[in-house]
Amino acid sequence: MWTLTLDTATPYLSLGLFRGEEGVGRVVRLGRKHEEALFGLLDDLLREVGVEREEIGTLVLGEGPGSYTGLRIALAAGIGIALAHRAKVFGVSSLLAACWPFLEEGGPPLTALFTARNGLYYGATYARREGKPLVLEPPRKLKAPEISRAQLQGSHLLLDAPPDPRALYELLPFARDGVEPLYL
Repeated sequence: MWTLTLDTATPYLSLGLFRGEEGVGRVVRLGRKHEEALFGLLDDLLREVGVEREEIGTLVLGEGPGSYTGLRIALAAGIGIALAHRAKVFGVSSLLAACWPFLEEGGPPLTALFTARNGLYYGATYARREGKPLVLEPPRKLKAPEISRAQLQGSHLLLDAPPDPRALYELLPFARDGVEPLYL
């Protein structure tokens, strides 16, 4: 069975299809047009990998934080696909999926930030220890003046990186069973 990964919490649509080391991920900047492109891109991805929708056994969905409408698009589409194919659904923080590829084992913490509206940011600080994600600061809303080295405890910053499709897949062992959107 294959795992479908999907995140629409940011201006990017992150979509992937994975099984073990096999698979393909795509990240496309769509702004606020996720719903217009999602199923066409999914069909393209399925054709590229040579997989039928019925072969999807697991979905890993980005839970945000992010745009209210963006979050709902991935969650509604993902849950719909899961129901149609009796697949299991898991949720992962979109911020964690954005920074996971950049976290080094035992390395410095990394604070992922997504630009929100009105001079605000969504942010969380993570580290990688013993191959697992360690949440140092959970997802929260920040004002621009709050983003400083002192506030972020010396972590490195990652601004507006898209959630990574393969990271969503790699984070499956640490994912939440089911999904719970994070609206901040």
